[in-house]
Amino acid sequence: MKYSIILPTLNEEIALSSMKNCIKALKIKLGAEIIIVDGRSTDDTKDIAKSLADKVYDSNRSRSLQLNKGVMHATGEYYIFLHADTILDDNAIDSILSISENFEWGFFKIKLDQKALKYSFLAYCINLRSKLFNYCTGDQVLIVNKSIFHKVNGYREIELMEDIDITNRLKKISDPVILTGNAITSSRRWEKYGYIKTILLMRLLRVLYYLGISTKSLRKIYR
Repeated sequence: MKYSIILPTLNEEIALSSMKNCIKALKIKLGAEIIIVDGRSTDDTKDIAKSLADKVYDSNRSRSLQLNKGVMHATGEYYIFLHADTILDDNAIDSILSISENFEWGFFKIKLDQKALKYSFLAYCINLRSKLFNYCTGDQVLIVNKSIFHKVNGYREIELMEDIDITNRLKKISDPVILTGNAITSSRRWEKYGYIKTILLMRLLRVLYYLGISTKSLRKIYR
C-alpha cells in the first residue's frame, strides 16, 4: 500500500455523502486505503463512513487525536490527511501519482466551492500565504512521507491549530512541495458566520496562538 488517506469526522453525514465520488476516485486511481476516524458522531456519519472506508474507528472528539489514531492503523508509505468538507480535483489526484521517492511533504492550493469574487480573493490570499511562509491549513490536504511524519512525532495532541503546529515542525526539515491541482473546500463556515467576521476570527486565533495562548482557550473562542 503506497497511500493511506486519513479522514477525521464529527457529525459530517451531509459532507461525507457529498464526497463519495472523490473517495471512489482516490481508491481507484491511487489504490489508496481510506481510514475514517469518527469523533463519536450523533448523526449517520459512521454508517456512511462504513460504506466508504476500508477502516473505521472511534475516537474522542479531537482532530489531532483522530488523525494520530488513523496513522496508527495506516499501512501506506504516504499519509494523506483529508477533511470531510474537502475534495481533490482530477489534476490533484494525478499529481499525487507523480510524487517522487524523495518527496517528504507537501500540500495543494486551495479553492473555495463558491464562485463569488470574494471567495476567489480569499483563496488567492491563502495560497499566497502558503507559498510565502511554507505552511498550510488542514483544508489544503497535507501529504507526508511516513518516515518524516514519525520523525516530527506526528500531530501534537492539542485542541486547535494542529495543522499549523505540524507544518511549522515539518518545514524545519524541508520546504514543502506545493502540488498541482486544487483542494476544493467548502465555504460553509464563512457562509454561516459571515465572511468578514470569520476572516477576522481566524486572524485573531492565529495571533493568540503565536502569543502562546492555550489551544484549549482558543477552541472555546473558535466554537
